[in-house]
Amino acid sequence: MSEVSRRAFLCAGAGSFSACKTIPSSATAAARDARYNVEDQVAFGGQTRRLKLTNNDRCIASLIFATDYPTHFRLKPELYPVCTPQGIPVTDSHQFCFIHHQSIMTGHGKVRLDGSDRDVDFYRQLPYPDDQREDKFHKSHNLFHMGPSGIQRITSARWDITNQITLKLTVEWQSREKKSEGGQPLIIEQRRYDIFQRGELTIIDQFSQLVPATKPLTLKADRHSFVGVRVHDLIDPDEGGVMRDSERRINPDGDYWDKQGERKAPKWIDCAGKIGNNVVGIAMFGHPGNVRNEFYCRGWGLMICSATLGHDVRVSHDQPFHFAARFVAHDGELTHAEADNLYQQFGARPREIGN
Repeated sequence: MSEVSRRAFLCAGAGSFSACKTIPSSATAAARDARYNVEDQVAFGGQTRRLKLTNNDRCIASLIFATDYPTHFRLKPELYPVCTPQGIPVTDSHQFCFIHHQSIMTGHGKVRLDGSDRDVDFYRQLPYPDDQREDKFHKSHNLFHMGPSGIQRITSARWDITNQITLKLTVEWQSREKKSEGGQPLIIEQRRYDIFQRGELTIIDQFSQLVPATKPLTLKADRHSFVGVRVHDLIDPDEGGVMRDSERRINPDGDYWDKQGERKAPKWIDCAGKIGNNVVGIAMFGHPGNVRNEFYCRGWGLMICSATLGHDVRVSHDQPFHFAARFVAHDGELTHAEADNLYQQFGARPREIGN
């Protein structure tokens, strides 16, 4: 039997999906006649939960709640899948490399509470410490000694449906104690998603406000931060897709947070490719009102925007941490001018979360 490449196999499956589904000739008409809905789905006796978001019965996205129950284990809530108006998913989760990359996600890898000597990870899925186990992949640290990762528990979820879907979440960033189901809340986050479709675009605007649950804290500079997206495997640069940014770089890779030069921070990054016969993609935008927008991207399909990749951020009750980002899933190519316009429109929105 001849060897079939991983990409060819996945493309064949996606192509079959595209061929069997009905795609409207005009996504604009679908946006004009939008009929949004939120379905609250609780499975397996309450073991896991998600909010399924639809427009005219077609999936836009789903918000999956975090849980550390073994059969549904995820420590960060995520929006997964995220679909274009034609219904094509453009994000991925728990891929073959880096399972902590969860579609559209939020987290931070080094949270230091005042008076503590330990950084709590709210990004990866670090296990409980095993002092006897070696980490052959890292010289400066041992991932088996750094856990456990904390969990972002959604303690309140409300939504409104108008000409968009608005999700309003209260998220407790809790430590995970080995001998107790409960954990110590370190951060209280108010998070809002505004989600709507216009023409060939699915637009998700995220607004977050972090305050300490008790003591002031520091979000220490770390690459694992703050909002990000893992694109669908079929459209990442390693599999033939193209990543580009506002500075006209093609397939940028690594850190971009300088004010000028080769590593100048972009306004946005877009990743697009083909799924079956369809050109689709997803772009990520920082809000110009953020304290700063530092970007990190990799060829396996990760795009991150943060204020804390290279700088610490102090968080207290008097100085909450605000951050906003926009994600745009698109059918067809997103032109440079269109992306710039989406950035300007987003920048005109207040960064603060509001009521």
